[in-house]
Amino acid sequence: MDRFSATDAALAGFRVAREKPKAILVWALIMAVLSFGVAAAAAASFGDKLTALQEVVSSQSDPDPQAMMAMMGPMWPLFIGSMVYVLITNSVLLAAVNRLVLRPHDNKAAYLRLGMDELRQAVVQVLLYVILCAAYFVGVVVLAVLAGIGAAIGGKVLGIFLGVLSFFAVVGGLIFLSLRLSFVSTLAFDTRRIDLKGSWKMTEGKAWPLFGTYAVAAILAFVVYLLLLVIILAVTAAFGGLNAAGDALQQDINSLASVLSPGGVVRALLSGLMSVLLSLIVFAPAPSLYALFKGRDEVETFS
Repeated sequence: MDRFSATDAALAGFRVAREKPKAILVWALIMAVLSFGVAAAAAASFGDKLTALQEVVSSQSDPDPQAMMAMMGPMWPLFIGSMVYVLITNSVLLAAVNRLVLRPHDNKAAYLRLGMDELRQAVVQVLLYVILCAAYFVGVVVLAVLAGIGAAIGGKVLGIFLGVLSFFAVVGGLIFLSLRLSFVSTLAFDTRRIDLKGSWKMTEGKAWPLFGTYAVAAILAFVVYLLLLVIILAVTAAFGGLNAAGDALQQDINSLASVLSPGGVVRALLSGLMSVLLSLIVFAPAPSLYALFKGRDEVETFS
């Protein structure tokens, strides 16, 4: 099936949450515990360094880049650890969403695993990041060349015009490339192969509907984020007062005390729910559309 409703596809994450609430609750609880544990570990290990860095940034309008790099040097384990943590959690959630949509009866451990499916999702994320970065680099080089040629031939005005035109072309190209490769993750899960060509073929002629789907999903994710942020502030204020609500909004992990404060605890608990819901909204449309294009019955998928 080639025709589909972008709005219906964008709502796939909400359908998943409605049909499998117990699994989503398990995901949220696990993410809450992980979020709290990571924040506490970061505060205990790097809290003093983060505080010093924050003081320098806030006290100086134009901080010395070399001094900033020197202060950030000892924190490289934190940066690398954060990237690895995000990669692992995203890989597990991506595989879980694909499993829930494409293999709804494989519900052992609330659809969560740590295996080859998750490893393939990690490889896909890294590969797509490299591809998009390479495309961006090529686009920037082309942009600079065209702007230079325009300035040399027609003066500054033509150079600026070509530069602006090239900028929008680069942005449009990156969006188009992202759309055409948006099924790589689902293909890797379903076929157990990383198939760039397969995604390119499946999305042929569907760029605009896919753009509409993912745009609506992104807007919905932003709305949900704002609603959850309001809930976090309200709950934190109810338990710890307005000061605690302010601390929750700042997301301060510079000290273990701030992480263990009422605001920090509530933020960690609700951030688990937030990360899961946002992941569902963003990740679910692709496997749902994939199932639709493959002719699989969506009623069976969500039964």
